[in-house]
Amino acid sequence: MKWILIHLKHLPTFFWIKRGTLAFVGFILSPLSWWNDIFVNVPLAYAFAWLIGKFLDIFIDIERWLFVTLFIIGYFITNVAGFLMMHYSIFGIKKVEKNSIMGQILVSLFYTLVIVGLSYFDIFDLNIQLDIIPDWVIK
Repeated sequence: MKWILIHLKHLPTFFWIKRGTLAFVGFILSPLSWWNDIFVNVPLAYAFAWLIGKFLDIFIDIERWLFVTLFIIGYFITNVAGFLMMHYSIFGIKKVEKNSIMGQILVSLFYTLVIVGLSYFDIFDLNIQLDIIPDWVIK
C-alpha cells in the first residue's frame, strides 16, 4: 500500500489535469447532471440530428419523425459518452470491464426512454416545447 501512495506522488501533474478534465466533461454530459441538459445535451443532440439529417437529405427526404429520431439518438449518445468519459477518467482505458460499461449504457438507455415516455404521454411534449425543426425537414 505504501508503494502505491509513493507511486501516486510521482505521477505528473498533467496526468491529474487530464483525468480531472475528462471527469468534469463526462459529468456534464452524463445523466447525473440532468439540470444542464437544455444547455449542453440538447444542443449537441440537435447538432447531431441536423448534421446527419442534412447528409441524409442528399439521398432521401427527411420527415419530422426521422429528425426527432435522430435527435433522440444524439441525446442517447451524449449520455453514454458522458458515462464513458467518467469511467475512463477514474479507471483508465486498460481496465475496461464489459459489465460496468453495459450498466452505464443501460442507465443512459433508461434515462432516454424516460424522456421519450414523457413525450409519448404528452407530459413533456417535444413537438410544442422544441419546435425548432429546420426548414428543409418535411413536416
